[in-house]
Amino acid sequence: MKIPEENCLEKRHAKTKDIALFRELFDSYFRTLTTYAYRFVCDWQTAEDITQDVFTSLWEKKENIDFDDPIKPYLYRAVYNRSINYLNSALTQKRIEGADTIDELINREILSYNQHDTLLLKEITDEINRFVDTLPPQCRTVYKLSREKNLRNKEIAAQMEISEKAVEKHISKALNEIRNHLVRLDILSILVCLIGNSSCH
Repeated sequence: MKIPEENCLEKRHAKTKDIALFRELFDSYFRTLTTYAYRFVCDWQTAEDITQDVFTSLWEKKENIDFDDPIKPYLYRAVYNRSINYLNSALTQKRIEGADTIDELINREILSYNQHDTLLLKEITDEINRFVDTLPPQCRTVYKLSREKNLRNKEIAAQMEISEKAVEKHISKALNEIRNHLVRLDILSILVCLIGNSSCH
């Protein structure tokens, strides 16, 4: 049986090992993870904050993490998730400021961009339109009536003979599918960066 003094020494030794391992991980991955986050958020300070948050969370959860498993995929996935959450929050804030959806954000901001940015936004709009055409028929029709024909939910419900609740669900599904599609193509980060940069023009 170990005496208390030995237990204390062991705990201190284990803590010292934890700190050393954490420092090694931080020194090895902080820069590359920050660069990875920057690809999404287009702002170096925000990218650093995201990476710092990931390491803080890692330290807080260290007792539940098996450091014998590869840690690199975990770190990259954590940075990716936090970056996407940041982008979603940025788009939410833009909607609060006066635009409802991704397509409305593009239409509202497009006149303030230079020619290159405008062409890029047109490509994004075209990609959204192509993707909308792949949505389930009823979902696609509801979305187009709302966004292209500017019909109110009540009018769409009457025209399609469905409930207003069903209209809301179809629009919500379409917007979520569009957002996920843009994320998969790394387009969402470009869109947020362009919209963010418009305030500097």
